[in-house]
Amino acid sequence: MKSLIKNHYKNIIICLIGTFINAIGVNGFLLGSDLGDGGTVGISLALKYSLGFSPALTSLIINVILIIIGWKYLSKTVAIYTVISNTALSLFLELTKNVNLGIHDFVINSVFGGAIIGISVGFVLSTGSTVGGPAVVARIFNKYFGFKTSKTIFLLDSLIVLSFLIVLPLRNVLFTIIMLFITERATSFIIEGFNPKKAVTIISEKNEVLADKINSFTGRGTTILPSKGGYSKNESGMLYVVVHQSQVTKIKKFSLPRG
Repeated sequence: MKSLIKNHYKNIIICLIGTFINAIGVNGFLLGSDLGDGGTVGISLALKYSLGFSPALTSLIINVILIIIGWKYLSKTVAIYTVISNTALSLFLELTKNVNLGIHDFVINSVFGGAIIGISVGFVLSTGSTVGGPAVVARIFNKYFGFKTSKTIFLLDSLIVLSFLIVLPLRNVLFTIIMLFITERATSFIIEGFNPKKAVTIISEKNEVLADKINSFTGRGTTILPSKGGYSKNESGMLYVVVHQSQVTKIKKFSLPRG
């Protein structure tokens, strides 16, 4: 019980750190070049550029609405973390609103802003929480359909960014899209690490030959498990190995029968 409570406190601290970094990325970099963003922050920035509304207040209002809608699709723990992280993000956006690095270069702001925001989102998502907006929707899609969270966020954010064409010049929108791509990459890096691993299973009559090839190529050991076809009832072996994601394509090439 104590370890569970300790883990909750740790996750809350990570959420607070992540949302603070996110606020710095928005106020310190995105606003320096009038760049957009995805999610509720993106909508809030669009309202700021067009109507002068406070991003902190509008993001809080929008997130509250989305959390109420998505509450039944999120576990109790995720829902509580999400409330904490979104409240903290709005608070930090307000507290850091005067952070101005004096940088107006589109490349610098899109690259560093995207990296910083991506890292912050990765921190928050690693706790099981979300940063609201598309992240809530992405969690629902991940839970029920297995869609990759970071990819779903990127696609939904891209749709939101297109709306910036109404309030920002095309150049700003294009750099915003670049920024979002960097954000997605940074988020994936934090969640998955440098070399995300994949479990590969192969059913073949040449498992021992394939095992030698895989061991030679990856340097990893393999396991051959007994298996039985559900339809054919034929007994055979199933090869199982965990490899780096970048090695999966190569393994497919020498595992598939040549036609």
